[in-house]
Amino acid sequence: MIGMVVVSHSAKLAEGVCELARQVGQGRVRIAAAGGTADPENPIGTDAFQVLQAIESVYSEDGVLVLMDLGSAVLSAETALEMLGEEKSSRVELCGAPLVEGAVAAATLGGAGASLAEMALEARNALAGKLAGESACPTKSDACVCQAQVTLTNRLGLHARPAAQIVRLARRYRAQVTIDNVAASSINGVLSLRARQGHQLRICAQGAEAREAVAALVGFIESGCGEMAREEPVAQAGGIAASAGIAIGPLVKLRHAAAEIAARAIGNPEAERQRLMAAVHGAQEETRALYEWSKAHIGEDEAGIFDAQSLFLEDPELAGAVSRRLVEDRVGAESAWQAETAKLADRIGFRAADVADVAARVLRRLTGQAGAARVLREPAILSAHDLAPSEVKDFDPAMVLGLCLEAGSASAHSVILARAMGIPVVAGLGPGVSALADGTIVAVDGEQGTVWISPDAGQVAALEDRRREWLAARREAALERHRPAATRDGHRIRVFANISGVEEAAEAVACGAEGVGVLRTEFLFLGRAAAPGEEEQLAAYRAIAESLGGRPLTVRTLDIGGDKRLPYVEIGEEANPFLGWRGIRVMLSRRDLFRTQLRAILRAGAAQPVELLLPMIASLDELRETKALVGEAEAELEREGLPFRKNMRIGVMIEVPAAVAIADQLAREASFFSIGSNDLIQYVMAADRTNSRVAPLADPFEVAVLRMIRQTIEAGRAAGIDVALCGELAADPLATPLLLGLGLEEFSVSAPLIPGVKRAISLWSAAEAEGVAREALAMDSSQSVRRLLLLRRPSPEPRRQP
Repeated sequence: MIGMVVVSHSAKLAEGVCELARQVGQGRVRIAAAGGTADPENPIGTDAFQVLQAIESVYSEDGVLVLMDLGSAVLSAETALEMLGEEKSSRVELCGAPLVEGAVAAATLGGAGASLAEMALEARNALAGKLAGESACPTKSDACVCQAQVTLTNRLGLHARPAAQIVRLARRYRAQVTIDNVAASSINGVLSLRARQGHQLRICAQGAEAREAVAALVGFIESGCGEMAREEPVAQAGGIAASAGIAIGPLVKLRHAAAEIAARAIGNPEAERQRLMAAVHGAQEETRALYEWSKAHIGEDEAGIFDAQSLFLEDPELAGAVSRRLVEDRVGAESAWQAETAKLADRIGFRAADVADVAARVLRRLTGQAGAARVLREPAILSAHDLAPSEVKDFDPAMVLGLCLEAGSASAHSVILARAMGIPVVAGLGPGVSALADGTIVAVDGEQGTVWISPDAGQVAALEDRRREWLAARREAALERHRPAATRDGHRIRVFANISGVEEAAEAVACGAEGVGVLRTEFLFLGRAAAPGEEEQLAAYRAIAESLGGRPLTVRTLDIGGDKRLPYVEIGEEANPFLGWRGIRVMLSRRDLFRTQLRAILRAGAAQPVELLLPMIASLDELRETKALVGEAEAELEREGLPFRKNMRIGVMIEVPAAVAIADQLAREASFFSIGSNDLIQYVMAADRTNSRVAPLADPFEVAVLRMIRQTIEAGRAAGIDVALCGELAADPLATPLLLGLGLEEFSVSAPLIPGVKRAISLWSAAEAEGVAREALAMDSSQSVRRLLLLRRPSPEPRRQP
């Protein structure tokens, strides 16, 4: 496989060009970026060692094409070749082609199987399509010795892949070939035709093999450019299974134009600051309204993103940075706000879509440009690059049947909201979905992560049957929600709720929860200038415990850091926030906050079954230190004569690989385990689940993840302690047999998902689940595990417990 390296003075430019090239290269060209320098003070420039590393990362015997932007980029590339050694450097070609057009042209041709020399030539000629007259037919039309008319039949027209194949095909023959007066030997020329389905193409050829060339091209185009086999009876696209369910309907593309910012000089920075503050205040009111709507319709847990957005708007550092820019740069409030919020999003990296969402709310108020969503006149399936949580909030599930997202992941806030609303979602589909015309009939399977394009009648009928089964299963689960969860052969399984507030406790009971597996206490600490006191916390914990009617309540101590920050807890800038100061690390450093919370939890358990759960534990020392603080708090309450729960059960969240590695040791000192699957998956796979580039790696069905879960459960079982699993994995019916087979006996999920989890448990016997788990652990990829689970999925017929 040929390699390609893009050398640029700008790291961002190099990576952006590589991203374009990867899309057209279809995985058949190894591509690497070598942009900028490693010096943060002088990031613009080139580095020969970086170029060398990039070449070596994509090197093969087929060769490597190196494209460079200007100046020192050429010198750095030449120096890298000298360091590479004579044997390898002989297979590397430096190409002075236009960077963007050259990279795209070369990668497109490489994806079609061209040689290194052909790719280099096409890259050097990449500007021909832009220059007047250079794409014209090399011979006059009346000089053509053979010509033909042909209708373009493939649905997506002459996009990059078939265009590249046409070029390769035309070059096989000793003839000069044109298509609609464009040289068929030029990928850029063919693409410049922008030919769509139904377009009449005129092929003309002159030369010794002119007739053969025309016949071959006509045959290729009439066959659908090699795509007909995939399109008939149905074209299919695979993505990330993000929200279960089946939907069929016309596709509607959702595209929002960004607010247009006109740069303007200002004379009064204070007046601009007042404009900004008014816009921020209005955006805060809008964000609070979004929070209240989400809390009322889909639960406080999912509404938490809007709490976090409120904190973003209240950030004094951001306000200060924007104010300084107003004074120093003398630009308008909208320009200053856009620049600083974009810089902040780049710096923090994670949840960039959430930051952009709330920042856009302020921009719309400053510019007066409404962010109007597209109005649907009939039920449809929406496609978009990605979606913000506030956009999903406005969806009517009766009109938005499903979502097809080019980017995104199963754990994005927008997807979590859609899941809670019962909208099927397939994410991570890539840019191909944008080529589909509005009105194209598509079918979405959010459980398998599959989208069918223009399905035929038979496929539609099969999917409609599955949709009816899915809806019937949901209704059946709702009716059976208060029955104790058990496998088909009567093995009892506990199903608990994850909640984030007082109101959600009652909802959990109504949905059939046997208790609360995780009370996320952040709801008490967010959206305020100071931490809540002991009495306020006590009142909240006690109210939740009482509303559970004697069911157990597990209270997780404050878990901030990463993507959750508080104005009164100084965390500071961190290069890797998810690997930084968060969870138990923060609380052990802020003893004032920790002691207050521990006292309130102990007191809340005086008359109710309350337990304590510690997040982000990575060592025995952290557990022991916390237990010592609990002992001190107990002694204080004893001296003060206040009632509290003595010998409270203290559990540990298993979220990092270190905790799994010492699970046997932790199990000897903890009362129970709760596996936090969301964090555990991303730490095991070293893949940020909010980063669309690596989100597919953060797959819960990776065998490495499953083995970590098995190891934790076995350690808990050996020590005789309970093991629960919370997170998205616990709520996925596809994962149910795996978790049961691994020995899990407690699931903890969002309250509305409890009926579905109970029903999924009831479809399996313990022996069947154990068999599935054994097979899965022997697999070599997450795809193999998914195929196994889909193949072994039991009959959807409901099985009522006696």
